[in-house]
Order: sequence, then C-alpha cells, then structure tokens
Amino acid sequence: MNLTRWKSPSQQREDILLDFRYGPLQSTKTGIRLAQVLPGTGNKGLAIKLIDSYLYKVPYDALSYTWGDGARTKHVTCNGRRLAVTPTLLEALHRFRDSHEVVTLWIDQICICQDRIKERNQQVSMMGDIFKSARKVIVWLGEHHEDSKAGMQLANQLIHIARYQKINELQASDLDTHGLPGRGHKKWKALAAILRRPWFWRTWVVQEVVLNPNVELVLGANMLTWDELESIVSLLEGPVPAKWQLDQAFSSAELPFSRINRIRLRHRRLIDTPTTPSASYTLPGASWTDEPASITGDADDQGDDPELLDLLLMSRSLGATDPRDKVYALLGLGKHDIIPDYNTSPEDVFIEFAQHQIGSVTEIRSRVERSGAEISIREREVRRAMVMLSCAGRQNQRRELPSWVPDWTVDLAARPLIFGLGLGQRYGAGGDRLGTFDYDFEVGLQLSGILLDSVHSVGTTLLDLDVPDPHALITGWWQEAQQIADKRIARTPGSTLYTDAFEAMQRRLFICKHGYYISEVQHRRRHSLLDETELLANSAHNASMTLTLGPNRGRVMFASSTGFLGLVPHGTMEGDVVFIIRGADVPYVLRQHGGGYELIGEAYVQGIMDGEALSMAGLVGQDVVLR
Repeated sequence: MNLTRWKSPSQQREDILLDFRYGPLQSTKTGIRLAQVLPGTGNKGLAIKLIDSYLYKVPYDALSYTWGDGARTKHVTCNGRRLAVTPTLLEALHRFRDSHEVVTLWIDQICICQDRIKERNQQVSMMGDIFKSARKVIVWLGEHHEDSKAGMQLANQLIHIARYQKINELQASDLDTHGLPGRGHKKWKALAAILRRPWFWRTWVVQEVVLNPNVELVLGANMLTWDELESIVSLLEGPVPAKWQLDQAFSSAELPFSRINRIRLRHRRLIDTPTTPSASYTLPGASWTDEPASITGDADDQGDDPELLDLLLMSRSLGATDPRDKVYALLGLGKHDIIPDYNTSPEDVFIEFAQHQIGSVTEIRSRVERSGAEISIREREVRRAMVMLSCAGRQNQRRELPSWVPDWTVDLAARPLIFGLGLGQRYGAGGDRLGTFDYDFEVGLQLSGILLDSVHSVGTTLLDLDVPDPHALITGWWQEAQQIADKRIARTPGSTLYTDAFEAMQRRLFICKHGYYISEVQHRRRHSLLDETELLANSAHNASMTLTLGPNRGRVMFASSTGFLGLVPHGTMEGDVVFIIRGADVPYVLRQHGGGYELIGEAYVQGIMDGEALSMAGLVGQDVVLR
C-alpha cells in the first residue's frame, strides 16, 4: 500500500510555477536584458533573475554555445516562474553557476524574446555591440565524452611547448623529442574531435569571437583561451598566414577554427592599423602572401571593416539553423545597409543582398556616364558584383532563387575561376570595360556580351573528395576529358602552330599528363598532425589538392560546336551556350529558360581567356537576361 502526502488544492497550485512572460524592453535602441544566475551547487534547481539593462551599464560576460536541435525540453526558474531552455543551455548554466556569487551573463536564448519578431530583429542588429561590450566571451563546448579528457591533456602539453620552448611549428619527426604521442595515437584523434565539435561549425561563432579580444573556451572542467588554441593549431598546421586569404576553396580537412581565426586576426589588425589609402586594387598581380585587405575590393579598404561579401565567402561552409542567419550573423562585422527582418524568407534575404551588389554598380554607372567615360572593371563595386556572380549559378544552388543569386547555405561546387590560378593571375575574357549590367524587377539581370558558341559534347564525371578511391576518380575524369578532346569537330580554336588547344589548356591550368592539379606555388596548407589520411602528402599526384583547389574540381571537359575546348560546370548539358559578359574575367555557361537564360556557372575556354573573342570575326555583341 502506497501512502502519499495529501495536499490541499491551494498547496498544489503553489507547487506549479506559472510560465515566464517577457515584458517590453526599456529601450528599443540600447536596451538589453541580462541573466543573473543565482548561487547554487550540484543538481539543485537552477534559478536566474532576468533584469533590464542598457549596453555598457552593467558588466557581464557573453555566453556562446550551440542550441542543439533547438527543442526547449528543460526548465529553469526565471524571476520565480518557469522558463523553457534547451538541454545544452541548461548544461552550460550548471557549469558556470557559482556556489556563492551571482554570475551575470548575456544569453541570446534567454535575453531575447525569440517569439517577438520585432524585438528579435532589433536585438540581432545590436548583436555586434553586445559581444563587443562584454567583459569576455565564454564558449561552452560541452561536457567531456569519449576521449575528450585525453585530448585536453594533449592540448595542455602543446600549449606548454608553444609557450616555453618557443616553437611555432611541429613535424611528425619532432613528436618523440617533445614527449608527445606518436601519429595515430588516440590522444591526437581526441584532440581532432574536440576541434571539430559542433560549436566550431556555427556561422554565429564568427561574430561572437571576432569582436571581443577575450575569449575562453570551456570543455567540462577544462578551460583554454582562444590565443592558446591558436598556438596549438599553429603547431599542428603551421603558422597562420600573415595576410587575408584570397582563396575561397580551402581543403575539406582544414579545421573550422583556422578559417574563423583568419577573420579574427584580420579584424584585430584593422582595429590596430590606421587607414592607409592606396591608389588602386592590386589583386591581378599579387601573390597570395601580398593580398589586399579585401578579397573583393581595393587595397584602400584596409582601414575599414571588411565587406559583407568577403565574410560570406569566408564563412560559407559554416552552418546556421535559420538560413537567414548566414547573413544576419555577420552584420556586426562588415559594412552594409541591411536591417535584420525575420519576417522575410531566406530566399528574399539572399536576393536583397545580391540586389545591393548590383545596385552599387548602377550607382557607379550613373556617375561615370555623366562624365562620358566607360566603367572600368577595376572599380570595387564592379569587382564585387562579378565575384558574386561567379559564386552563383545553378551549380551552386539548392534553394529556389534567381540563377544569378548566390545560395549561401551550400558550399561552392568548384573553386571560383574569377580568383585566378596562383600568383594572383586573373583572366580577362570580357575585356577591361563593363557593358550593360542592370537589374530590373520585372525582367531580370540584364547583361551585354558575346555569345561564343554552344556546347556540343560534355563530360559527366564529377570530381569529389568524399570517395573511397580519389586517384581512380581522377584517372577516370582525365580519360573522359581526353576522349572529348579527341573527337571534337575542329582543332583550330585555342590552338597554336605548335600546340593543340587541349595541351595548351593543360599547361595553363597546371594539370599534369595524368589529370592532377600541380600548383605552381607551394601548397599553403602543410600536412597537419591531426589529419587521419595521407591524401595531403606532398607528392606530384596530390589527390587532395586536385579535389579541393584544382580547376577541374566540380567541372567537366567540354567541346563546342566549332571546336572550342575547356571546362564547364558539372551538370552542363548539350545545347547550353557559352557567353562572355563584357567586363567579366571568365565566360559563363547559360541555359535558355522562359524567354531568357539561367546561369549555370563559370567556364574556362582555351584561346579566349585573355579577351581574344572580343575581336574574333563572326562574333557579335548581344544582350541577354538572366532569370
């Protein structure tokens, strides 16, 4: 017989907490809420006091963590009422609660009423200032599991080596000398797993750790600073390049930390370096170690915040539960005139951003044409619009978008040809003056250029790193390319008296006679001690470099109706056309659609990459509309 204590109805009602209800913010401009975690220990119910405040008024730390699947299945007591939170946040709150002192934190999940779209929009627009004004950013990586304790032990060894032995790079041959475990030991795998925890793959992370110089990463009972983690990764992957990285297609084996850290280091340099105006944009002849501050702009951007397009390119592989946050999570870092609006669909957010890029070109045109001049492709606004176009196309889209609008939720299918191939060398297929480049809401993106030819035959083999035998895949791709080159109708276009177009293309793209990409400069990422594969071995037939940085990744061989040879996006079909946009670095593959064309993606065509087609007999200019 079970006996239970009888409670009166009034007592039962007192035991059931009412749900917490948010009041309005005190100020729509600088008002924020702060969560004061009340003292406690162990599994005792966690209680917080949510207070209204203003930026810079009350000292606080900003908490950075992962939401998990977003389901709020746990509860805390907030101002005497019940507030639902995610399991990961409850875990973090228990970890950072003090036994005697109140801990004051800013936590997005608690301090923003997520159900009020207007408030959410306003608070997200303030997010950069919120993290910048915090005393420090505390990163919660989660509790220990599997071998993470062993991984943190190894991390502490590496910090000691970097700090006291003044070493900034480790080779496999150095491990025994420093008392470190050998390659393949479980500690290395455990450390690699820590550095690939879900937190490192969030787009929001970029803004959260870039804007504040004091960042602490906490895993279970262990803690290390961002600078300490940087010293660890430097030992394992080599020192961080001194300049802002130009290349957008990094190895898939690269740690997400490394990409975020490059943005962070550049931001810190911009804060400490006064603006130094420079005459012009220097990308065409610059090596990767002498890049301008902005990927897509002029060197005179150096003293400013980076362009939002730069940040979108650098963080493209990072995830966001809400696709709109691919853009909104970066607003605190770059120059822009975008206002967050969570009533807007992700597609409309991406379209609006693309329209801003095109609109800036239109503004330049109206100013330049008044003086009777033509628009140079060296204008920053033109360059950025062209970079944006090269990152769009059906090859790079999964969402329902106009073909000329980048889909920021997917990785680039191929390394953009617009960035050139090493040593800063750019192409110039469309000449140095921009033609028509205007957006009309009812029509589409209007462009002028030259219709070069139609696709006659095209390959189907996709080069992808995630395959059991990448070497066999590259061999198959190369054999297919040779077959297409051998059976083309004519050999004249792109050929010279002594060199056939296929061989000339192979040389210019640094593709060896076996189909591998052979970079003309040293590969910028050495073999990391955390890599579990030998694909990155420094050899002539480097499969990893071919399948990440090679021009043949994501592209296939094609031959045109009149015999032009080159590379086009995987998925290009017979009958698609190759179009040269006036002022564009590279030609593009277009497909007829609804009275206009769809953009498929960039192309490489041997014999016309330096503007030769602009003076070829029989080729005339025409206008097209991209939808």
